[in-house]
Amino acid sequence: MKKIIIFCLLTLAIAGCKKETTSSIISGPTTNVDKQAAGSAAAGLLAANTYTSLRIELQYAPGMQPQSQTLTNLANFLTERLNKPGGISVFSKQVASFGKTTITVADITAFTDQYRTVYTDGNQITLYILFADADFSTNGVVGVAYRNTAICLFEKTIQANSGGINQASRVKVETGVLLHEIGHLLGLTNNGTSMATPHEDTANKAHCNNSNCLMYYSIETTGLMNMFNNAVPTLDANCLADLKGNGGK
Repeated sequence: MKKIIIFCLLTLAIAGCKKETTSSIISGPTTNVDKQAAGSAAAGLLAANTYTSLRIELQYAPGMQPQSQTLTNLANFLTERLNKPGGISVFSKQVASFGKTTITVADITAFTDQYRTVYTDGNQITLYILFADADFSTNGVVGVAYRNTAICLFEKTIQANSGGINQASRVKVETGVLLHEIGHLLGLTNNGTSMATPHEDTANKAHCNNSNCLMYYSIETTGLMNMFNNAVPTLDANCLADLKGNGGK
């Protein structure tokens, strides 16, 4: 069964994440290497023994282009955590609108199969990042890791809930959601990358039990103000140890 992990934004605050499962079969015109469960490509992303380089295909709907600082933050995060001696490259492109107010995982996977052009091949692994111009069908969700090398951010929802009075900046919210979803692709927490020390939140699987960690399932309003208004949350020592144990830095 394919696992899908989502990051939620409730009202004006990041309220948490949850994991959904679906029995739908992933299909498309290309190889199935990039069409597995989120977290299953963690070792390939982290280590250099199979894939020595990473290429990121970033696509955004009209008006949904992420902030340049958000992409800098992404590049810095990946450079710090991944062993990719062949380098990490990113190319971005505007694509079509979803043409819907709300979208489902089925809509996202169909869109991906239509517009994604780069897939893992040879010694290069790839990631696909999509910034959508629609809200998710589950109210309040701002990001989803729906395949082992693919995530979607609901940029329309992010823009509506950031950058205003008493709201965190768009860069900080974009970065926090983006890195959280990347964390799930890297197998956090206990979802493709084994734990060096037990720290999974047993009530909220695939998330860290440290409320100050980037991979914590839920950040309440006070936590939002403390973390996003001052700095984007970071991975705690346990999550970092997990990544290192699975071939990361």
